[in-house]
Amino acid sequence: MSTFYFWLVRANRERAKLAACTVTGLRGTMLMAMEDTATYRRVAPGKKQIVLKYWLNLAIVNNSSLPNALLGIKVWMKFTDGRWHAMDVASVDPEADLFPQNIDPLTTAGMKLALATEWEGDVSGGFRERECAAGDALPELAPVRIELEALQGQVFVSEWLDDGRLLQRTTEQSGLAAA
Repeated sequence: MSTFYFWLVRANRERAKLAACTVTGLRGTMLMAMEDTATYRRVAPGKKQIVLKYWLNLAIVNNSSLPNALLGIKVWMKFTDGRWHAMDVASVDPEADLFPQNIDPLTTAGMKLALATEWEGDVSGGFRERECAAGDALPELAPVRIELEALQGQVFVSEWLDDGRLLQRTTEQSGLAAA
């Protein structure tokens, strides 16, 4: 009986298990076109739209006794308009490649992500107002969903609520509310 238990535990440990855990909360700002032209072009906002950019530090955890490779990542965030927005995902360091990333057994790997999406509004205000626009676009507790794409087409989903403590917010509407 103990041999069966040993093999059951071992087989469970050898099953691929990746998870994304937040290291720091979301920070954000309204992006100006000249600040990050590559992101601005990828998001391609329409008329009367702005680009909101957020930063998120993650730990990718490999809970398996076997190595794995991270081949892709998709991120969605729920905004005050009640919709889930698919985020443009890039590395904070424009010179760094996010993928592939090999993750050793029973370890973590750090990822610093820059996330962006379009939002209804117009460009106005200074630096503080731009930060508040990004904070005001998210609910008080902002749902975040991450899909990690690994070897052999495996997908691992992690979800959590960001507490918004690092986001700047105004007490009244910033003028960039959803239409």
